[in-house]
Amino acid sequence: MAENGPMWLTRSEDVVAHLYFAAAEIGSATLELGAHKIPGSLSFPNSEQQTFSFFSHGEVDLSTVSIESGQIVRFDYAQGESTYSFISEVLEITDAQARRRWKIRFPNAIERNERRLVRRHRVMGRAGFHVTTDRLADRAPLPLYDVASAGLSIVVATRNNLKVGEGFSATIHIPGCEPVACQLELRNLRPFPGDASRKLAGCRFANLADSDRERLSSTLAKLD
Repeated sequence: MAENGPMWLTRSEDVVAHLYFAAAEIGSATLELGAHKIPGSLSFPNSEQQTFSFFSHGEVDLSTVSIESGQIVRFDYAQGESTYSFISEVLEITDAQARRRWKIRFPNAIERNERRLVRRHRVMGRAGFHVTTDRLADRAPLPLYDVASAGLSIVVATRNNLKVGEGFSATIHIPGCEPVACQLELRNLRPFPGDASRKLAGCRFANLADSDRERLSSTLAKLD
């Protein structure tokens, strides 16, 4: 647990990015409804509808529970030592191929015990992982340092006049995934370990299309 207690995701784009990560790289979760703890799997979110689906596993007797639209439920899930939870509401329940499908509204906040928003995959030095952009003077492919469903870090020359907060267009190249055209927002610049001529530019995706985030998340889930 963090020294100052739990941390929260509240920015809507961060919540969406996290839900993609949770569906692709964690998958399993537990839904708490009153005294019932129901295991199941998370689906990719639908940003337009502001919903995601939860498919419960096995038979769960809910005959003693009155469930209506707006029913409050809690979700808990984890990856290694990273734990997450949030409270949201049920919009509807249907049956899909012998499984119960719960349609859930996006949460307003997600509680986590670590600072990181999602898992970042360190890919520096691996062939085929790079970014292209017209924003920088050196238009050659820029090495990816790490990448996640919420953003990435690229290696840039120190001479580039980048400013924190600026946005620029780029294309992400990852083996096993079609190139992803996106808008990046520069969040931080930090020294590249052992090389004063380069820096690490930490960027966040801005308005990434659902289809692109889903492809990217699915590909990242398969990385070693």
